[in-house]
This record gives sequence, structure tokens and C-alpha cells, in this order.
Amino acid sequence: MANLSATQQIEQLEAQIRGLRQQALAELHEKLAEARRTVADLEKQLAEVTGNSTEGAAAPVRRRTRRPSVTNEQLKPLVLKAMAEKGLNGLNAKDIAEFVGQDPMRVRKFIAENPSLLKRQGAGPGTRFFLK
Repeated sequence: MANLSATQQIEQLEAQIRGLRQQALAELHEKLAEARRTVADLEKQLAEVTGNSTEGAAAPVRRRTRRPSVTNEQLKPLVLKAMAEKGLNGLNAKDIAEFVGQDPMRVRKFIAENPSLLKRQGAGPGTRFFLK
């Protein structure tokens, strides 16, 4: 380091500090992950001993299911099939969405964009759709 200028030495030391900080952060993340695994193991042991499921434990987070995106052209035959098979007494958008495997908001958007496809009866949440 004798041949390096003061600014070069400072830059090297700052780089060294950044590296040490990243290393410390990585170690903390690993400790946290290990602690979570330990907690999960202890909860499992507690459930086995007491015979209860994890009562006091927080419920696992349910993630939103990812559905493949579909175009209106792809969705149209699915909606028509759902209406033909299940729609004798009419279906609401949520029921149609469950049948075709899409989000209810996507089905509502499709119906709004294609008003001539289905007959609408009712208003608001009680709206039911029928084949024309």
C-alpha cells in the first residue's frame, strides 16, 4: 500500500467495507432462515406431542394462483361451453370464472366487451347471464 495514493487507499478500504457489509448481511439472512426452520420444527414437534394441529401458529400465507393469460378469442368458446353445460338457470360471472379457470374480473371484462354474446338479467352482484 506504500505505492498507492491516499485516494486509492480510501477506495480500496471502502470496497473492503462494502464487501464486509454484504457478507454480514448474507450471514444474517442465513441465521434468519435457520431460525425459521427451527421454529417450524418446534411447532411440528409441539403438534405431535399435543395431538393438535398448529393452533397458535400463524396460518400459512395463501398465494394468489397464477392463471395463464387468455385472449378474448380463446375465452369465448370456454364461456359458451360453460353456459351450455351449466347455465340452464343462468350463471353469474364468478360461477363462469370458476368453470373456465379464470379470474372473475377477467370474465366480467370479457362480458362487458362482448355485450351481444350473453343475455344479462339483474343488476349488481345478483346479475345472472344466459345464452341468447
